[in-house]
Amino acid sequence: MLPRLITVLSLLAAILVAPFLMRQDGEAVTDNKAERLVIISPHNESIRSEFERAFVRHMRESFDRSVWIDWRQPGGTSEIARYLKSEYANAFANLWMEETGTAFDTEVRSAFTNGKIDPQSAQPSEQLSARAIEARRRFLDSEVSSGIDLFFGGGAYDFSKQADEGALVATDASGQYGPLALQKAHPDWFTDDVMPAEASGEPFRDPDWRWTGTVLSAFGIVYNRDSLKRLGIEKTPDAWKDLIDPRLFGELALADPSKSGSVTKAIEMIFQQQMRLALDSGLPEEQAIREGWNEAMRMMLKISANSRYYTDQASKIPHDVAQGDATAGMCIDFYGRTFNELHRQPDGSSRVVFVMPVGGTSIGADPIGLLRGAPNPELAHRFLEFVLSAEGQKIWNYRVGEPGGPTRIALRRPPIRRDFYTEANRVHMSDPEVNPYEISKGFTYEAKWTGSVFNSLRFIIRCACVDTHREQRDAWEAIIEAGMPAEALAVFEDVSAIGYDDALGQIATTLKARDKIQEVELARELAGVFRSQYARAETLARQAAEN
Repeated sequence: MLPRLITVLSLLAAILVAPFLMRQDGEAVTDNKAERLVIISPHNESIRSEFERAFVRHMRESFDRSVWIDWRQPGGTSEIARYLKSEYANAFANLWMEETGTAFDTEVRSAFTNGKIDPQSAQPSEQLSARAIEARRRFLDSEVSSGIDLFFGGGAYDFSKQADEGALVATDASGQYGPLALQKAHPDWFTDDVMPAEASGEPFRDPDWRWTGTVLSAFGIVYNRDSLKRLGIEKTPDAWKDLIDPRLFGELALADPSKSGSVTKAIEMIFQQQMRLALDSGLPEEQAIREGWNEAMRMMLKISANSRYYTDQASKIPHDVAQGDATAGMCIDFYGRTFNELHRQPDGSSRVVFVMPVGGTSIGADPIGLLRGAPNPELAHRFLEFVLSAEGQKIWNYRVGEPGGPTRIALRRPPIRRDFYTEANRVHMSDPEVNPYEISKGFTYEAKWTGSVFNSLRFIIRCACVDTHREQRDAWEAIIEAGMPAEALAVFEDVSAIGYDDALGQIATTLKARDKIQEVELARELAGVFRSQYARAETLARQAAEN
């Protein structure tokens, strides 16, 4: 009995250990002295594994150090924001109660991450107590930690929010590590010829150096050639307006913008384009902004009504398109290109195609930042430096197996370094024809148009589309079946309750107040307006069909 037990245990041990022994170079099991770097990220497994493998190798070969990365992935950028807020709240609560001997109550909790409070200039008033100012000052002077070193991946909007709240810092307490310290060590990297501060109106780094871009991204449409053929649609969807085609009813894949920063950014591009078109038509800027907003919102109601579902994960969209479960969807470029790569045939063709709408997308930066109280700021600094180095940039767009490139899957993402796009590099690149700095010349992002309503836009789409999706789809289906009667269509696309001024006013004010009760009440009210509206549109459509 004992020999048999030993044999079984030996086989079990071999099964468990074999995957580790068979890991590729750079993934070897680390020893007990290995240094740990903790990174929170919405990046997918391919990006995480390729950068971990390359960084581990880099640290071993360049510094003779053994390191490993402890990845944290609670979800998309919205979930990461909630996670960080919770961790910092817990850490600061302990500090606050220890130093002041007073309770960490609602007033303190609301104030310590409030970016609008400048403790250097703020004065106590009826709206702002001395206690709130003190809470903000103590947090910004502290090294309280979330237990995480770096925030890697997401969008400029989400990173700017984290920076304003105080979670991201330019350097650690010593001043030796972080984006600002990196800029001082490599000033030649942060020039217009290498990594500019912005392009096409999009910021590529924080003016106070609390975050910096690492790679570029654009937004567009991913579609399935076979599914289009099945539907009898000959024109490929290469413009945002193509997604309102009634033949795509039940065929689009969308993600909930309240859960995905990248999808919200894609939606923002639709609004930016419509505002630009209105301005180019000769309207004064203020009128063009509002007319463009309304037209984009009407488009969004129809695009939403064509969708099969709203997923919590933007990465599900190209997957379902590739499988034929959806015909098309809105996504970030590298998701679309990754699935194009995965389904590429020997002749170079692929049933999955990604397109950037002409004049309908800007080029944005995907950032990285050092978190307040980072447990290992020096190692975090080394990762920052590696990702932005010429060697680190190769991982983003070199083909698998090319010297310095990825080892398992091509990431298909355009590096941020302008000096990367050379003839010498193009022969190794997955997308040698893509130069984001050239593409961006066709679109200028105007932050003043939609930047201040970005959060409102998330909220509005959730209320008018996500929470009311069943009623919206029923109404749209009835309108399509009735032959698109004008009266029913006018009711369906009535956006008077969610105009630009509403987004700037009541909605923005409610969201900024951070009062969840008020927010829920407003969401219920708006959703109720659209449920009634869709029900009326459906009734009118059915009446038109009967006549």
